[in-house]
Amino acid sequence: MDMKKRDFLGLAAGVGAAAGLAGAAQAQPRRQVPPEMMGVRTQNPILANSNKQPSTVDWNYKPRRINKAIELWEDGQPIYYNGSGLGPGVDPYAQGVKMARTWYDAINVEMEHGALDFSQLREFMRGLVDGGPTRSGHRTPAVFVETCIIGLDEPYMRANTWVIEQLLDCGIHGIHMCHARDTKAVQVAMQMGCRYPFKRPGIPDLPMRGLRGSSAGYAAQIWGVNTFKYNHVADLWPLNPKGELIFGVKIEDTYCDEQAAGTIALPGMSMAEWGPGDHSYWLYGLDVMPEDGTRPPNIMDMPEMVKVRQNVLDLCKKNKVRFLNAANTNSNSSDFIIKQIKDGAMVLECGEDSAIMGREYTKRKMPV
Repeated sequence: MDMKKRDFLGLAAGVGAAAGLAGAAQAQPRRQVPPEMMGVRTQNPILANSNKQPSTVDWNYKPRRINKAIELWEDGQPIYYNGSGLGPGVDPYAQGVKMARTWYDAINVEMEHGALDFSQLREFMRGLVDGGPTRSGHRTPAVFVETCIIGLDEPYMRANTWVIEQLLDCGIHGIHMCHARDTKAVQVAMQMGCRYPFKRPGIPDLPMRGLRGSSAGYAAQIWGVNTFKYNHVADLWPLNPKGELIFGVKIEDTYCDEQAAGTIALPGMSMAEWGPGDHSYWLYGLDVMPEDGTRPPNIMDMPEMVKVRQNVLDLCKKNKVRFLNAANTNSNSSDFIIKQIKDGAMVLECGEDSAIMGREYTKRKMPV
């Protein structure tokens, strides 16, 4: 057999296999979920859903996107998120089923300090699908992973893009990179780790071509699309207006601060935060951690912390990137939910009570 014919047959076989995966992704029925696993009311108050809707809710709402978070941002609405509840002794599939109809708009799977466990993540995503859809009609809440790999420098990131590719192949909707110190490192993560190599009509060419490969059958299945459709929409938003992937950074130490302007301005950046916990380590060290365990001073209002937060917020506004901050219902707190929304925060880590207050304030229409 000559080389050209062999190459053609090999290509045809590859396309056929991809098409088969695509069909399987659409045709595979949802697993039947036991009645006792349906709903999200659990003993954990963070996970519980009171089903409280804003007074402006539109019960005829129809989702336009796969990624619920992007859809809300496009409507000028903040998103509310918290953790996944995964950890030692937790069945990831069952946890996914419980979380499928959560009050969260987005779920953060914390792998900076938690285990880097791809099998666990796949089972969690499968549980979200089987327990869904959300009340807004989305297949799952948006899910992003807080990564164990950090934005240290370019060589480090080039050696670790495989982690990002593996995470995305689990069917998640975004990456949140910790310690985004080096703009070049973050650029590698975004452009090489998160993207495919092919050109997209109307989307500007970037300096680095994507490294994602052709084995996204599982991710396509989680998203409820065929693999070819997945390839079309699995791209960074807002760089690609049709993209369904989000990318965020944590500007959370003094090295990050030095390059924050370039990092937050990278094409395709969706969100950024200022990491107050880690920032306090770098700015104050053990001075804010009394060894006897007594309550430390209110670091959020200390001048250096206020300056750091304002810098990240200003850069987000300048580059039309969504600012992330914690929120609560204490009107005397600097993190008061209404204050945060007025200040421009569009990604809010909080409890359900804060989310209820915030959604009412912004007159949200999408059901919770």
